[in-house]
Amino acid sequence: MPADESSARAQLSFRFNDFLDFLAAELHLPAEQRASLAQAGASDPYKLCGLMNIPSESLARYFAAFCSFDFLPFVNPESAQLNLLTASFCKSNSVIPVKLDGKLIFAVSNPFRFEIFDVLAQKFQGQPYGFAVADPKTISFLLVDDSTTTLSSLRAPRADDSFHGKPADETESPIALIADNILTTAVQHRASDIHIEPKESHVLVRFRIDGDMKEIYGLKTETGTKLLSRLKVFGNLDIAEKRKPQDGMIEADIAGKKFKLRLATTSTPKGESMIIRLLDQSMEAPQLGRLGLTPRQAETLTGLARRDRGLILIVGATGSGKTTTIYSLLSQIDCKAKSLITVEDPVEYKIAFANQQQVNEKAGITFESVLKSSMRQDPDILYLGEVRDTFSSKAAMDFASTGHLTITTLHTSNATTAIFRLERLGVARGSIADSVVAIVAQRLLKKLCETCREVSPPTQEELLMLKGFSDNMPEQVARPKGCPKCGGTGYWGREGVYEILEFNAEISNMIRSGKSIAEIRNFTKRDGSFLISHHAAQKVRELKFSPKDAFERVLVEEPAADAEYAPEELTVTARSVPEPAAAITAPEQKNTGKNAPPSILIVEDDKDTRALVARYLENRGYAVTIAEDGIDALMCLGRKNFDLIVSDINMPNLDGFKLIEMATQKGIAAPILFLTARHEQENEQKGFELGAVDYIKTGPEGCSSSANRAHSERKAWACVA
Repeated sequence: MPADESSARAQLSFRFNDFLDFLAAELHLPAEQRASLAQAGASDPYKLCGLMNIPSESLARYFAAFCSFDFLPFVNPESAQLNLLTASFCKSNSVIPVKLDGKLIFAVSNPFRFEIFDVLAQKFQGQPYGFAVADPKTISFLLVDDSTTTLSSLRAPRADDSFHGKPADETESPIALIADNILTTAVQHRASDIHIEPKESHVLVRFRIDGDMKEIYGLKTETGTKLLSRLKVFGNLDIAEKRKPQDGMIEADIAGKKFKLRLATTSTPKGESMIIRLLDQSMEAPQLGRLGLTPRQAETLTGLARRDRGLILIVGATGSGKTTTIYSLLSQIDCKAKSLITVEDPVEYKIAFANQQQVNEKAGITFESVLKSSMRQDPDILYLGEVRDTFSSKAAMDFASTGHLTITTLHTSNATTAIFRLERLGVARGSIADSVVAIVAQRLLKKLCETCREVSPPTQEELLMLKGFSDNMPEQVARPKGCPKCGGTGYWGREGVYEILEFNAEISNMIRSGKSIAEIRNFTKRDGSFLISHHAAQKVRELKFSPKDAFERVLVEEPAADAEYAPEELTVTARSVPEPAAAITAPEQKNTGKNAPPSILIVEDDKDTRALVARYLENRGYAVTIAEDGIDALMCLGRKNFDLIVSDINMPNLDGFKLIEMATQKGIAAPILFLTARHEQENEQKGFELGAVDYIKTGPEGCSSSANRAHSERKAWACVA
């Protein structure tokens, strides 16, 4: 906006007392609490953070909303406009000029400082510019400590937020600043992962926050390449190797906390990419009750931790919080009285008095060698970071069967499916029945923001989502809305949903006698077990999750019951819904007509790929049904039988691996063939372990030519011959 307009707007709109009324209304504050806000003044409005117990970023978002300014959650160091203002002015007034989409923007942290707008109006008279609000920490991170220099000399990283062992001559490098800016910003925004991804014309930086990917900013391709090289140097990776995947580790102090950064690189058609996992070394494992477990579940887990022998298996998808649950479980163990040895890759939390061992493949300390060494030391308790192959699965079983307590993790969707996965890894059912004492399955779901969530009676569609997981429906449900406190997302944090399958005599006998996974799970339902689907439905009642989120993340993967019982932990006073519950299960009738063409279900989220494969099959006489993702596929499988399922792996909501697990669990016999751009050997191996009839790779490293692709497709269609 023009300078004169912006100055007038400042004088007319930026009234701090009006803002306090606005804030009180937004946060639904009672009158007595509204009066306490007067302790903060326009000169230092961030005192409100302490008074309201809200982070500075949330308050800055409220400032932006009140002033009708944009909010900048992140500021790209490359966008900072050099030499426009002195660093002393920027630092004392918490303002920084940036170029966004070709426009000059002044980011301020305090929009109630009228004098800032007057100074800028005089200095940039006649020039077009605008304003935005940013968190003061975001601005201060980009400013130099020397007040005599200009913004062209960006602040060198401090000792408390830089890499260990950084050479002195590198601290002034813009690349060093950008690296530190990314890491510090990630920590400030509670990111679990950083993705640095090359694109056609730039390098994209994204954070994973509360399980969702969020775009931060783009870097020039040259800058992104230098950034990756810098990170690879500190992670002891080969900077000359850009095609083969590499793994590394960096220890860093970020924002006053000690972190381990797990680096993983891979090659893409646009160049090398990197994922950084942030592991906070100062964080202690939370108590079981704070993870989202019900009181009864927490009590059960505590009892399991006191066992002397047997295998406790914690299962869930990647990023579902399995490691945190295990560390919370291990914290219940008296390591002074018992010997606890861990085999981890890497060590994520410190456990007092435990002997924690970390895998280091580069140094020759392999997972297998560390595991063998640990078992020879004959500990009372062994924590194995992950069952990853036949060796580790059988070793865990053997150790548990010889009078030791063994705790480990596995990637499956629920407790009963873990039995199937162990079988695929070569463990006999007899060993499973004899050694396993419990399987704990979990998921992490985003919690609704308590400040802005919308609460009202459920719609008919929401009732359909919840039917079959209880004999009662909630009177009220909540949905995301979005406010400055939650950054407009409608969510704040995540919480777990759990199920615990304890191996009693009936379950062990069913496993030993070869009963199917579907039969075992149905038995647990009839037995009144509190399953992960029931836990998700309960938290919908508690207004923590929306019905849509609970359905898409948990309920859709679970065949609905007939609601003949309500588990004790789920019973509440609610409105009953008389309609029969719908079940997503394998249909009873098959397509047995003599003249009926073979039916194929295509599961693919990419529109163009879907159309190409469907046209190819239809032209050859096959009956084709389309599913846009794994959830859609489960719905299709509940309505009819198919002779073949052709599925991608990378899909939203429910990926191909989870789909095949769910299909097996529901007793769906149709063969599944993966047609995917994932070329990694471990993914192919996982596909076959889950029961895929074939694994066909597409893309540059798979079927690079149309001839090769056609050959692979013919191989796929041969499965229905």
